[in-house]
Amino acid sequence: MGRIRILDPVVANQIAAGEVVERPVSVVKELVENALDSGASRIDIEVEGGGADRIRVADDGCGMEPDDAPLAFERHATSKIREAADLAAIGSYGFRGEALPAIASVARVTLTTAAAGGKEGVRVRVRGGRIETVEPTAHPRGTTVEVESLFFNVPARRKFLRSRATETAQIADVVARIAAAHPAIALSLRSGGRTLSAWPAVQTWEERVREIVGPEAGPGLVLIDRAVGRMRLRALASGPGHSRATMRDQVLLVNARPVRDRRVLHAIQEAYATFLPRGRHPIVYLHLEVPYDEVDVNVHPAKAEVRFLRPAGVHDLVREALRDGLGDARPFHAIGGPAMSLGEPASPASWSSTAVGSGVWDADRSSGIPTPARGMPMREGGLATGAGVRTTTPEAGTLFGGPPELVALAQYRDTYILAAASDGLVIVDQHAAHERILYDRLLRGGGEGSSSQILLFPVTIELSAAERQAFDEAREVFSGLGFDIETFGDCAVLTRAVPAMSAEVAVDRLLRDLIAQVLEWRRPEGMEALRHRIAASAACHAAVTANQALDLARMQKLLIDLIRTERPMTCPHGRPSVIRLAVDHLEREFRRR
Repeated sequence: MGRIRILDPVVANQIAAGEVVERPVSVVKELVENALDSGASRIDIEVEGGGADRIRVADDGCGMEPDDAPLAFERHATSKIREAADLAAIGSYGFRGEALPAIASVARVTLTTAAAGGKEGVRVRVRGGRIETVEPTAHPRGTTVEVESLFFNVPARRKFLRSRATETAQIADVVARIAAAHPAIALSLRSGGRTLSAWPAVQTWEERVREIVGPEAGPGLVLIDRAVGRMRLRALASGPGHSRATMRDQVLLVNARPVRDRRVLHAIQEAYATFLPRGRHPIVYLHLEVPYDEVDVNVHPAKAEVRFLRPAGVHDLVREALRDGLGDARPFHAIGGPAMSLGEPASPASWSSTAVGSGVWDADRSSGIPTPARGMPMREGGLATGAGVRTTTPEAGTLFGGPPELVALAQYRDTYILAAASDGLVIVDQHAAHERILYDRLLRGGGEGSSSQILLFPVTIELSAAERQAFDEAREVFSGLGFDIETFGDCAVLTRAVPAMSAEVAVDRLLRDLIAQVLEWRRPEGMEALRHRIAASAACHAAVTANQALDLARMQKLLIDLIRTERPMTCPHGRPSVIRLAVDHLEREFRRR
């Protein structure tokens, strides 16, 4: 007997399910796309257990005839295309004929449907890819699909699902993207009997996007509209006043289809290269209209990616439209400060970031604030280090060639602290250094920054469905770091207290960025990794910034605190915080050796 044989249809469908149905969000996406193709004006989605236990999608579309309903569970059965030529210009969302049979092969599925003008509907029950019953039933025009016990017959797949909250958050995120693409369709999402999202039909795409983004950032989005040849780009993009810690709010719609495209993401990054600091990401919703014959949507099993006939043209259109539109609507002004100069010694009354003294500093042992060393002569043209600050931190000792003696000299461009050490010149990035200090304090649970500060007025923040799920996932971590936050309604939270170091920070922006870190986190990384993410981001918000003037006393205090941390050489995100120029290197450069 030969080795090659035809696979059982159920096995073939389960293989297809491995590509089409990665997790519950894949099922929701496929079923909602079928509802869109049916001409629905309303789509209601319900999930239980993150979608692993139950998914229900109901629409008021055209429905199916009784004879067509069972055929929908046959592989490669579709009403969207008829011949190979149709693949050259696909305008529908589903066309492969794999979604329903693939889903039904790894779940228990019940489809109930009725066509317009039909006398009665039909109910089809499928278990593990095999049709069990087909029976007539009453049903309004449209289709309802219920998917239960996803991956019940492939437990190896089920065990790799993430937590219920994380899976629900992914579903909420995908539904929001679909809602952005279809403003004229009403959509709702419920989980555990609670409404997570509800978008009534609206007149314009811009209105729907601003509603999704929320009242904080929505009104500030810049509308951009540009056409080049047969392509048209509409965009809603944020200025520097509203940014995110991740790229999850960068949404690309191609002919109303949410997709991913690395080239477009790169174009967005290039457009914002001079508008946002590194590590911050804009809110950008792009709606690209391309002739169907210039884009191939049949390049990914889950239809999550597309291929453009002229990708370079798409890249340039996105980059230039964003760059020009933002420049016209949001002029960005360079932030500058007074020029730095090295000059004569400054009097104690004039110590500042713009006056550099030549003298010796002693650290006051009680306060850690430097004072001029009394009775010590000043050296013209240089600075002699005094008692400075000493530490036994191993990493600091390695960095500075032994116990360091750091004396703050000046601030360069209101961003970098110049300091004298016993063996050379040290340059400190003030923001990175302060981040490290605050991060260590926050995680240690002791000292300034780790205790809670009760807000004078509690702050209420409206969250998206995905953000609310993320907060639920990380509630204990927030509490352990000094936040006092409680839920308020279905998709809002009330913040009563924050870590003391964050008392002066905009609470709404801080909390949204911290929740964005939770959305990027993966459960296998562990809760400690999530704690690190949140602490590092909170420290970043509270730290002194670049372009912020500091007096010498505060600079010296920052140096004292930095070298007492466990890892003074980098910030919590891994960026260097200190650069050292050794004396022997300086002497070689100036030909003194």
